[in-house]
Amino acid sequence: MRRALMLALVLLVSARTAVVCAQTSSLGARKRQSEAGQIRPIAPREAPEIERNAVYERYSWITVKQAPPKTFKVGDLITIVVRERRKFEADADLETKKRFDLKSELGAFFKLTDGGIGETTFQRGKPTIDYRLDNKLKGEGDTEREDRLTTRLSGKIIDVKPNGLLVLEAKARIQHDDEISAITLTGVCRKGDVTADNTILSTQIANKNIVVENRGALRAASSRGWIPKLIDLIKPF
Repeated sequence: MRRALMLALVLLVSARTAVVCAQTSSLGARKRQSEAGQIRPIAPREAPEIERNAVYERYSWITVKQAPPKTFKVGDLITIVVRERRKFEADADLETKKRFDLKSELGAFFKLTDGGIGETTFQRGKPTIDYRLDNKLKGEGDTEREDRLTTRLSGKIIDVKPNGLLVLEAKARIQHDDEISAITLTGVCRKGDVTADNTILSTQIANKNIVVENRGALRAASSRGWIPKLIDLIKPF
């Protein structure tokens, strides 16, 4: 009797499992058919929001409510703190030596005769060539340059990417007497890197492009003339 009950229980469980599997497979097939040809949405790259306890935030005396995320749109202004430093050093030494020896002797030569072409003799000895070339070149070069740029620029958001990246552009023109400096900065940054006081460091900007153009008496005094540029271009020595 006990064995019969156990056998019946096993058969009942197997039947229910088969029914559940059949229903699951049919539901999966229906879902695949309904989703066929549809574009699946791309999950956002931003971190999901952390669930917070609403009751705790409302009645607790020590809780700090989470500030809503800041939104950005095209045309908003962001202050860019520019702190760029570049140091370049290069040393070059060049030394070349070339030696060339040439020796030749003419043993016979032709001459024109009445009957055609014949051999001529050298009454004063055979002509010879003895040539020797020694060439030495030594050059040394040393370059050292250090640039620093520290300023604050107000940039404008010219585009907001679907993944939240901000495309920035900042321009500034500074004139002091006859000296004029024009600065242009472009790049891409994350909106999470923008601080609460609406500033961002230039080191946090990707695809950064900074162009500084100076005009005036100081620029003219420190720049080379066209003759030194032409000599460096030709390099006669």
